[in-house]
Amino acid sequence: MYLTDQQRRRLSVMAKAEEVSEAEIVRRILDQAFGMRPDRAEKLAAIKETAGIMKNAPDWPEWLERVRGAGADKRLRELGL
Repeated sequence: MYLTDQQRRRLSVMAKAEEVSEAEIVRRILDQAFGMRPDRAEKLAAIKETAGIMKNAPDWPEWLERVRGAGADKRLRELGL
């Protein structure tokens, strides 16, 4: 496969940004162009491979409270109101 210098540079930048090979980027582009989607088995495999990867991360409500701070109702309860 022959690529222009510009295509080669952009391919290289994308691969580095996503930390994958240039071949993987080409496969993704072709899959998208041909309307190919990963099958169910591939999706399940991806889920299994990443399950537990952030096991020490807080749950959503815990994270949200940390980011936003306590809600008004909680602050009022703490003040006895």
